[in-house]
Amino acid sequence: MKNKLYIILSILLFLSININAQKVEKYELKSINFERNEEYSSSVLDYVIYSQESPMWFWKFIHSITGFSRGASYFDSTNVQKDIDALKGYYFSNGFFKVNVTSKTEIDTSSKSVNLTYYINENQPSHYGYIKIIGINNLAPDIKSSIRNDIIVDSTKIYSQGLLSNNIDRAFSTLLNTGYMFASFDSTLIYLDTLKNKANINVYFTTGKRYTIDSVLIEKSGVGADVVENKLLKKISGFKPGDYYDLEKIRLNQIRLFRTGLFNTVSLSGVKKDTSGNHVPLILQGNIGLMNELSPEIIINNQQNAFNLGLGATYIRRNFFGEARKMTISTSFGIQDIFQVDFREIFKKFSFRDTTFLGYVDARVKFEQPYLFGKNIFGTWENYATINKQKAYNNTIYGTKLNFEFELPRYTLINFLSIFYRIEQSNEIYRTYNDSLSIKTISSVGVNFGSTTIDSLLFPTKGYNLSFQLEEANSIPYLVTKIRGNKYGGALFYKILITNSMYFNLSHKRNSIFAFKIKTGYVQPFVGDYSGIPINKTFYAGGSNSIRGWRANELVPKGTPVLRAGIRRGPNVKGGTFLLETSLEYRYRFLNNYGIVFFTDVGNTWLGYKQFRWDDTAVAVGIGFRYYTLIAPFRIDLGFKFYDPNDRRFIFDKKVWSNFVIQFGIGEAF
Repeated sequence: MKNKLYIILSILLFLSININAQKVEKYELKSINFERNEEYSSSVLDYVIYSQESPMWFWKFIHSITGFSRGASYFDSTNVQKDIDALKGYYFSNGFFKVNVTSKTEIDTSSKSVNLTYYINENQPSHYGYIKIIGINNLAPDIKSSIRNDIIVDSTKIYSQGLLSNNIDRAFSTLLNTGYMFASFDSTLIYLDTLKNKANINVYFTTGKRYTIDSVLIEKSGVGADVVENKLLKKISGFKPGDYYDLEKIRLNQIRLFRTGLFNTVSLSGVKKDTSGNHVPLILQGNIGLMNELSPEIIINNQQNAFNLGLGATYIRRNFFGEARKMTISTSFGIQDIFQVDFREIFKKFSFRDTTFLGYVDARVKFEQPYLFGKNIFGTWENYATINKQKAYNNTIYGTKLNFEFELPRYTLINFLSIFYRIEQSNEIYRTYNDSLSIKTISSVGVNFGSTTIDSLLFPTKGYNLSFQLEEANSIPYLVTKIRGNKYGGALFYKILITNSMYFNLSHKRNSIFAFKIKTGYVQPFVGDYSGIPINKTFYAGGSNSIRGWRANELVPKGTPVLRAGIRRGPNVKGGTFLLETSLEYRYRFLNNYGIVFFTDVGNTWLGYKQFRWDDTAVAVGIGFRYYTLIAPFRIDLGFKFYDPNDRRFIFDKKVWSNFVIQFGIGEAF
């Protein structure tokens, strides 16, 4: 018995030693290749699959010493079938229902590496065939027509599950915004016509009853609850008995309620359990805060394309004379490019001409009125005084501005719109012109409008921002002066600024983004000349939100502008009348809160579009780092002057430290 036990124990010990001695060998996934794919590039398909190719040696080295980036990737045979299924799923969702995917694995035992190849036989894609919408026959003709227009797709297009889903979501939103509170999207059935390569689609909805609002219930709490009347809150809610239930309008009105500043928290929603017949009540639940608030502030912003740090104080009076009106009195100062400031010299040299530190001092009084004139208009009247101290000039501005912001639905071509009227006096003192003073008064009217479709304000992964700013200055005082028979001494001009940014997702994890921005502006005097345009109405380039290889507002037009009599000619310090900027970024987010960016910025300013030359455009390249918070991303960008139109020597012929700029910022560059 003892001998048998001894033999068994010896065998177990032997097996244990051998098992532990045998290490599981790992094979590095050296390359992933795709062949025969025509419709989609290998770089696109690479983001579809689960397997990951090992990065280049540099990133593996960075990972080994910092833990950031990504280390070597190893072959996992169980991922191959997952990859094939993911590739088929991707092609299926884009109309290639006959796709066939096979794989080939090449193992190099000497280098312990694997080369993985996927062979893709795409075959012919299927186009959209008929689309039947089932469950909407009892709707009103206008709603039925709107839903059909939301969903129907051009039959010449290749089937796309993403496009179809977006269209169905838009149709579903139409139902929710026209009274059908309990509407639901049930399913989609796709019938493949393999002979004609058509995808015929049935879309099923359940609409339910159409509901109207019968009342708005108010539940308020908080220290200011007794001060704000229910009648006012019902008015701002924007709904009257008999209005159709509208989810989008509820969303907009909830934003309007929050913008009044009355609430710490607020919600507006339908009370679905209290429906009666075809009627439903709305309930407004809000916690109302203090009516008076005085608070100190730490100022961190990117005004004038520069990182500014400073202090401020704000007094807020809510419900000022009723009607949810808000008065705000604020004052602040900010130091520009604070990391370049020599604090030891500030108080020794502080004077008008000193440039030890640059920045601004600002004071303003603002009145805000929601639901102006009983309409979906947010009104603002602002009075301000600002001193802006720059290296070549000081600019003191006194002004008042009326602004009317119109609330628009999200799913429209233009989803933000505001118009404004401004009166402003600009006192400009140029240190480069022997402290010469130029005083300009403008009376301008303008409009801002555009569209935004991005999916996130902090880290957009798809969609676009498109904005237009149009402003015309001094026609009103010019006409008044002419009517009185006097000569007008100022300049009449118009200003146009167009900005477009787009975002493209490169990964199914939505952490790898390509971003693009183009910005162009033009100022044209049509009575008077360039000298009559205030300095703050011209264009500058350079800075944390502009060409990041240059400091804030460092890029100005070359040459000597024509200035008014009494001001000596010299190097230009005013901005240009023509601006062109474009930026490309690759953004990669990792470990949830961290990100790295590679960017290229191109652009400059000129004295008119006719002076534009490609060899005068500044080019900056660089790398940036991000830390993402719930409020905004904090960023550091290292911008290198790749091409300097004022110093056209090759980049490696210049001193390294004088050729790059460190930029700090809040939020993404665009």
